[in-house]
Amino acid sequence: MKKKLLIGVVITSCNVDFQEEILSGIIAQAFKSSCDIAVISTLHNFYIETPHKKLEGSIFELISSEIFDGFLYDSNTFYGDIIKKQLDDILAATKKPVMLLDSGDHKLFESTAIDDSDAFEKITDHLIEVHGCNKIYCLTGPKHHFVSDERLRGFKNSMKKHGLYYDRSCCIYGDFWKDAAKELAEKIISGTIERPDAVVCGNDISAMTLISSLTAAGIRVPEDIAVTGYDASADCQDFYPYVTTFKRPNYQLGAEAFRRLYRIITGSICAKIPNNKGDLVIGRSCGCTPINYGKQNDQRRIKINKDFERDLLHRDMLFDITNVDNPNDLSDRLDNYTYYIYKMQQINICLTRKYIESAEGNINNILTFSRNDEVKMIFSKTSVRRIYDKTGYFPASELLPAFSQKRSYPVAYYIVPLHYNNNFFGYASVSFGKRPMSFSEIFIFWINYVNIALEQMRIRSILNHTVSGASFAMLHDENTGLPNKSGMEKSFADFRKRCAGADVTAEFIRIQISGYEKGPYHNNEEKYGKIIAALAALIEECVETGEIFGLWSPYVFGIITALPNRSEKIYGLLAEKIRKSRYSENHCNIDFNVYMHSQLIDETTDLQTAMHKASINRIYSYTVSENSRNPQFEKLCLLRGNLISNPELPWKISQIADDLFISKSYLQKIYKSYFGKSIIEELIQFRLDKAKELLTSSDLSVTEIAARCGYSSYNYFVRQFKDVEGVSPSEFREKSQP
Repeated sequence: MKKKLLIGVVITSCNVDFQEEILSGIIAQAFKSSCDIAVISTLHNFYIETPHKKLEGSIFELISSEIFDGFLYDSNTFYGDIIKKQLDDILAATKKPVMLLDSGDHKLFESTAIDDSDAFEKITDHLIEVHGCNKIYCLTGPKHHFVSDERLRGFKNSMKKHGLYYDRSCCIYGDFWKDAAKELAEKIISGTIERPDAVVCGNDISAMTLISSLTAAGIRVPEDIAVTGYDASADCQDFYPYVTTFKRPNYQLGAEAFRRLYRIITGSICAKIPNNKGDLVIGRSCGCTPINYGKQNDQRRIKINKDFERDLLHRDMLFDITNVDNPNDLSDRLDNYTYYIYKMQQINICLTRKYIESAEGNINNILTFSRNDEVKMIFSKTSVRRIYDKTGYFPASELLPAFSQKRSYPVAYYIVPLHYNNNFFGYASVSFGKRPMSFSEIFIFWINYVNIALEQMRIRSILNHTVSGASFAMLHDENTGLPNKSGMEKSFADFRKRCAGADVTAEFIRIQISGYEKGPYHNNEEKYGKIIAALAALIEECVETGEIFGLWSPYVFGIITALPNRSEKIYGLLAEKIRKSRYSENHCNIDFNVYMHSQLIDETTDLQTAMHKASINRIYSYTVSENSRNPQFEKLCLLRGNLISNPELPWKISQIADDLFISKSYLQKIYKSYFGKSIIEELIQFRLDKAKELLTSSDLSVTEIAARCGYSSYNYFVRQFKDVEGVSPSEFREKSQP
């Protein structure tokens, strides 16, 4: 299968509504043409150049990568002549086709533009013909800016057409932002300029700023002055009075720019996506009654993002992820917070070798970035599961492993910088799967939190490396004294060397506490510490000499052993010790689950991957209960562990009851009293859990998966899967693909 064309998109402020529309059109047209998209973007613009923001521009080093076939470049989104000149030079040096968006004639690049003059003429026509305005000002964007001039031209055309007078004082160049609107409002309020009947603004933010400034001074909008905007941004829906604006066909601009670039690269014409034309959006700021304001889907998305933003700002993500010592721990913590990224299909964190090895350097060393640097993907997750990448280091010029893969479907990733002040750490990438959309503002918050965590981790690692005795502290948990994840990985590396050349199979065991996952972060730290310490002491009594034992994560203990059948023996011993401890001073009544994965050890065995595989194979569950003194309780726990491990077997309740020497009715009664569900209900869930894992991690057909999960009937499997999951197995697999 031939590698797909890769088109780079150079843009910034991707979360802004009209730029997201352009990107949506680009991605939708690229997917229609079976091309990949890599959006190279900064998270902040260049209004004010600080060291932090200046360094963001280093991400554009990736433009020089040889893997690109062409570029779409929205230079209008960048505020600052220096950055524009740098981007022009970098793009020209690639000698690849470049298509500008919304730009006039350029000496080096082709351009695709929307006729803003026609839209602006329609807005001015509306003020004149519907509201009888005669004295009208036009507040456009910066001088000698193509888009500014186009919008001003539309205003002039309408005024000429209706025989109305205007002069240079009516044509006001601004900044497409707030300052120019405030300055115009001050001139109107003070009487420096004649009060107009209406003001046509170059965009919505200018219009809303002007309205706020005028109304604060007692000038009514629209009764005294009508004001209109442009772009139909989402902010208009929360503003009063609703701004009369124009829904610009940005989506179509993106699609058409891609089609023109595709033709230059391939010599072929690609099929068009459906048109999405612009239209006047009637609000209240001109004096009309709103008739076509907002869309339900947009409002739902805005509400969800606002809820997520409020939750993110008031929860513990920042405190949680900054309290780590190494990239592996950071990845585990980030795993808990990806749900904040609305509609995310896959997210990756790639760090440079310079950053990863900076722990042994000097705290004053500056971490720079170039496309020749090596990077490593330390975190990757789809919307449904974590991916443990074994790629290792790869050149930054390759961007992501996904772009070098041969696939039947196209992909689009947004690639943004990871940095803090003068130090560049790497980059993050996010994909929304088949949805032609961009990230929201909450993603910027999320990445900024990651940047802070990376800087804190870098400083802590350097200090720990230079402080005497810190090596022990870095490898051990301060509460229990047990090896932490780093300590376990160090011990496992030695264990793996000892196994070299020998036929050794190891069990990777996870003992996970139930119900205290958020203990250390929600005012339970003291109680959590006591429980962890007490349980650690009991488990340590069950561990044999030579076995690796430690605290894998805040509420998960890990054991690696080459001894056979250890998971069953450890579970039995630990359950007995917990029962006995209830009568002692250091009682430890706690629910826990046991997970296990076994495999042959060789030089490529990765502990992180093995422990992840163990996490999806629960074999025993211990539930604290007053009835747990019942001698049947442990047998039922063992039964449940076998159901989890082998759901595909032809289990029969009558046979289980006979094996336990109890009646069928009593078996079903006590099983449900202990575990909350019947045996049949749990067996169905365990089979479907196994099916979901096979659907996302294997290429087996749905028929083969049905058989492996204990279903003799394909149709029955599909029906039962859809009843529980809401989608068919094939649809579930498709949604799970990055």
